[in-house]
Parts: sequence; C-alpha cells; structure tokens
Amino acid sequence: MMILNSRILDDAKFFDKPILLFFTDENCKDCDIIYSKLQELIIFSKYIGKKVDALEYIPYTIRLTRGIIPTITILTPTLDLIAVIESKDLKFIETKLREIVDQYKRKVIKGIKLEEYTPGPLEPTPSIIYETVNRVIEGYEADSRMIEVYFTYTNVYKEYLKIKDKIKYSDDLARYLLEGKGEIKIDEKYSANIAMLVNYGISSVQTLIDFIDAGSGEVYRSKRKESKGILLDEALTGNALVSEYERTLNEDYLNLSIKIAEYIKNNLQHEKGFRDIKEVDDITKIPYLEPISNSEASIFFSRLWNITGDETYKNLALKGLSSALGGSLDNPKVIARAAIAYLKLFDSIKANRYLSIIDARITIVKNNGCQDSMLYYNGKCYSKVDEIQPTTF
Repeated sequence: MMILNSRILDDAKFFDKPILLFFTDENCKDCDIIYSKLQELIIFSKYIGKKVDALEYIPYTIRLTRGIIPTITILTPTLDLIAVIESKDLKFIETKLREIVDQYKRKVIKGIKLEEYTPGPLEPTPSIIYETVNRVIEGYEADSRMIEVYFTYTNVYKEYLKIKDKIKYSDDLARYLLEGKGEIKIDEKYSANIAMLVNYGISSVQTLIDFIDAGSGEVYRSKRKESKGILLDEALTGNALVSEYERTLNEDYLNLSIKIAEYIKNNLQHEKGFRDIKEVDDITKIPYLEPISNSEASIFFSRLWNITGDETYKNLALKGLSSALGGSLDNPKVIARAAIAYLKLFDSIKANRYLSIIDARITIVKNNGCQDSMLYYNGKCYSKVDEIQPTTF
C-alpha cells in the first residue's frame, strides 16, 4: 500500500530534494505522455519523482489532491506540502517546477503540515429519509442507494410510484434498479464495483471472493492487488457478503463478513468514526474520516446487528452514521446511505425468507420468531410489508 517507501524518503533527505508525486489514472489518455516528457526535463532531476495511480492509491489522492487528474503534488523530504499543480500544459508545469525548486533551495517556502479530517459526529434524525426522497422526486440524479430509499418509501406510500418513470439516475446500476433490466457498464477491476453488483444479486459472489484475504479480513482494492484494507472496499464487500447470506442463509458468507467487520473494528476505528485506511506511513497516519465510506460502514454494521443481535455492531453502526452526517450533511449520496443505516437501526423488519422487493428496512434472518414467510416488526408478526406502518417516516 505504501507509495513513499524508505528509499524514496532517504534519497529525498540525503539529496535535499522535494518529492514530486504525479497523480494519474487509466482514464487520462494524455497523462502517460505528459509524465514521460516531464521525466526528460532537466528540472525533473531536481526532484524525487513518482507516478501514482489515483484510483488504486485513493487514500493518498484524498489527502494530497482535489481529485483533479492529472495533479502534481510537491512535498518536502519531511512530507510537508509545498505545492499542487493542476495542469496538462508542459511549459506551465516546467516553469512552476523551476520556481518551486528555486524557492525551496532559498528556503522561501518551507511547506505546510497536512491536516486531518475528523468532523464532529452529528446525531441522526428521521429527516434524512425525507430529504433523500425529496431529492429523488425533485430530479437529482439518483444513485443506487438513493433509489433504495425511494423504493422503501413507496412500499408505504404507493402513490409516489407514479413518478418512477420520471426519476433521473446517475449511472447504469441505478437505472437497473429502477427498470429491472438493462446493461450495466462498470469497471470490474475494482472490488467496490463488483461488491455493488453482488449486493444486488447481479453478479456471482465468487467474483468477489477473489478480492478478499480471508485470513485478515482485508479486501484488495483491485485485481492489481497493490492496495488493500480501504474502508470503502471493506464496507461494500461486507455488505455484499451479508446480501449473499440473506439470499442463501449460508453461514460461510456471514462468517466472512464478520471477519471483515472485525478488521474494520480493530484497525480503522477512530474516536469520531472510522479512518479510510490504517496507518502505513506518515501520510496515511493523518486521520481522514471519509463520509461515504463511514455511511457504507454504518449500513454494514447495522445489518450485522440485525442478524447477530450483537450490540457491538449497533454501536459501531451509530458511530459510522454520526460521523458521516457530521462530515457531509449536504451530500445527497451520503444522506441516502445514512438513511438506509438509520432505517435498519430504528425501523428494522426481520424476514425469515428472501423477498424480491427493495426495502431498506428488511433483514433476512434464519429465525425471526414468526411463522414461515411472516415478517417481524416491533414485537408483532405480519404477513405483508404493506401491513407495517413505520415509526420513522
């Protein structure tokens, strides 16, 4: 996982050279050419340079860029931030690199310390459910999690199904959930993408198993198997395994999901939420509580709590939920995920047989205390979801 190994740091300190990180990804058609030409410049020799895959090494991308590709980030040998260059113009880049080296050598610039991102937790309320539904109805391009909340709402208030054909979607997966058909174009090199397909029963769980280190509970980010243990990948894969358990009631999938949950609990937990990755170097030791990842972790833990009854998972779910809301109360995708976790924590329905409907409240368990095919909710058994009046919306 580490991109700044001891050799890079030792060379930077010994020669007193700034570190140049060139962030790229496979979607940037010009980036390889730019970096190749950059290496030919005399000024490049004044730096310790390294090309970084922004998607594979996402914890570094989050801390050292604004998400723009390509980005050149310049660090001191002690990893203080000197400069960020967002350009494809080679002449402009060359000029800036000369200026930066000159200022660094003359000690005009010394760099600034990288800051942690640890927002204060925010108590969840049912309003996040309504906010998600309203965003979908008002025309926001909904992703799959937003569609889940919408369908959950329509299971109670069926009149809202009338606008289903007018809903805008952000990707093929969201469209698939809305229409129940269609091709899904997605990059299957990444575990997070595969996990979402498995979660909805679109792809075989075996395609996901290959990404999991069953011994440690770590999930590899991609088929390259260079990065692993990133919170988003862990949470999405854990959720996919729980979904497979619900479809099959095969304990192997539940046990593997618990292994992943234990990895998150033991390695990524922070007093205010969950880190995006455990500390592996001086960059990743800076805490970053990424909201989408925390909200997905909250969904995962809330589902495990419903299945196992272990209060530890409930507490972890609440931690991730509060962290996500504290970090991004204005992001509809975060709010939607928070709403799903909230429903599973405070309005849970337990079924003893798999249901082919989308309803974020429902968890499949082996024994819910009711007769076969009956639903358990708030101390009573019901024959249909329609009969259940929720308390949160």
